[in-house]
Amino acid sequence: MARLHGPRAMRLLRFCLFNAISLLPRTNSLAIPSSLRCRHPRTIRLTTFLRNDLRDEIERSAQRRAYENRARGGGTGETVGGAILGGLLGGPFGALFGAQIGASFGAASSLDKARKEEMRRKGVTPEMLDQATEIGVALRQAVEALRATRESVDTSQQLAKTLDRQEKSLYERAKSAISSGDEEVARRLLLERESVKEKLLKILKSVSEDRKRLAIMESNVEALETRALEIESLLRRSVGASSWQDSANIGLSLEPEDPLLKKFRDLGM
Repeated sequence: MARLHGPRAMRLLRFCLFNAISLLPRTNSLAIPSSLRCRHPRTIRLTTFLRNDLRDEIERSAQRRAYENRARGGGTGETVGGAILGGLLGGPFGALFGAQIGASFGAASSLDKARKEEMRRKGVTPEMLDQATEIGVALRQAVEALRATRESVDTSQQLAKTLDRQEKSLYERAKSAISSGDEEVARRLLLERESVKEKLLKILKSVSEDRKRLAIMESNVEALETRALEIESLLRRSVGASSWQDSANIGLSLEPEDPLLKKFRDLGM
């Protein structure tokens, strides 16, 4: 047989590989309801981003306000408390340590006050952020568990198909052995077939139970998703209402005075 070389040989090889792949059987994975397919991570991201953005914005504003407050002389009480503590310790080290403790107390107290004020200004309570955190963690864990269970079901389904093919192959081989008069080989193959069938039945039972559990897990995820959307809506409404009120107050304070009224007032009328 003549050997092929060069580009012609490569084209022939690609042609053969393409045809071989096209002849491979296409196996369908376990049919999973479309509602189980990756729509929940979007809700997790939305709620997480909103919560994190709020926390970051509140923290930045609180740190700025705390710094401005201390620059104006706030935190004097904490500084005095640190000085008293340093005096009790005595010596230069005690004075230095007391000053550091006082400054630390003052900074922490000022930042905490500023943080609470910033949250109040935005119309957000610590409970709201805590609820958003808790529901986000719970939803993420539920989705991960759902995904793991779905992958387990898919793997079990593939194993069941493999065992089913083995069982059919053993049966055909046993029939051929009987036709050839080799009863001993046929009996051994049939016994092996029964063992494979038992494994197959166990796998199918496990798949059935997992699919029931998937339905329950899907229901739980949907309930958590609904709650997460409710909390996200609450946060958005609270922040939006607070921002609208702030803008309304600014608008009222900046409303220009009627020039005619100003003239009358200047004339004492």
